[in-house]
Amino acid sequence: MPTYTYVHDVMLRDCEPSGIVFLPRYFDMVHTVIENWLDEALDWPMSQIQGSDGLSVPFVNISADFPAPSRLGDRLTWRLAVREMRRSSMWLELTGTTGAETRVEVTGTLVLSEAVALRTRRWPDAITERVKDYLVAPDGKARKIAE
Repeated sequence: MPTYTYVHDVMLRDCEPSGIVFLPRYFDMVHTVIENWLDEALDWPMSQIQGSDGLSVPFVNISADFPAPSRLGDRLTWRLAVREMRRSSMWLELTGTTGAETRVEVTGTLVLSEAVALRTRRWPDAITERVKDYLVAPDGKARKIAE
């Protein structure tokens, strides 16, 4: 399956006093994975998106499942795949694992919008082309971009 991979070592700042990852920190990690994916894989850094391009990429919906806790010292391997891409939105799936154990599964829809006017915008053609490398169908096979 075509995925972007990012590794995050769970540190004290990520945890509750019990040493288990504080649930809101997973969303910070998700943002970090997406920001790195945009920069490294799509060659579109957030400094350009929100800076010179005057755009933003907010989530309009997000869902998370936590099948097992992550703990201080764990190494979470995040995998990002695009389930569907439309004119101005994309449905992402992110999974965080430690070894063979799934710790967190997140799905959500990102929308490309103008930062000031808050109107959606069509993804740039160059970005749409790069996203194809990460686009998969629910069965894990490569998928075409929806119009």
